[in-house]
Amino acid sequence: MWIHHLILLLFAVTLALACGGDEKTIETEEGTFTIETDDGGVRISGEEEGVGEVTGLFGENAKIPDGFPKDVPVYPDATVVAGMAAGEGGMVTLQTGDDPDEIVAFYREELKSEGWSLEGEMNLGGQRILPIEKGGRSGAVQISREGGDTTILIIVDAGG
Repeated sequence: MWIHHLILLLFAVTLALACGGDEKTIETEEGTFTIETDDGGVRISGEEEGVGEVTGLFGENAKIPDGFPKDVPVYPDATVVAGMAAGEGGMVTLQTGDDPDEIVAFYREELKSEGWSLEGEMNLGGQRILPIEKGGRSGAVQISREGGDTTILIIVDAGG
């Protein structure tokens, strides 16, 4: 499943940031990925067997990737911290000062209007998780608050 490889790539990004350097290549059984670092953040590119093209931007230059599913809403006026597309799926991390209840209400309404079903919403105190499903694809919207910042993590599997 590509999400496991995403976690490994994110670990590699962390290492690349910690070690410095301009460009590194990581080879896995599933594909080869290039990690480029600069003052504005990190860029990942490559191709994974069974998934397709993988691209990502992390840091100051982060943006919603072109391949991120168009039927997954992005919270308005939030700052993009990280964005990654993998085949038909992807991951985006956003940050805002808005209240988590406001964000949960936004996602309940907007995801339903895009045809997503929300199954088994979880409230873990400082963290809210909205599992989502649509047409063989699944994912989750995770909302957490720390201090005055609310982080929104959206993960969507490519389905299969």
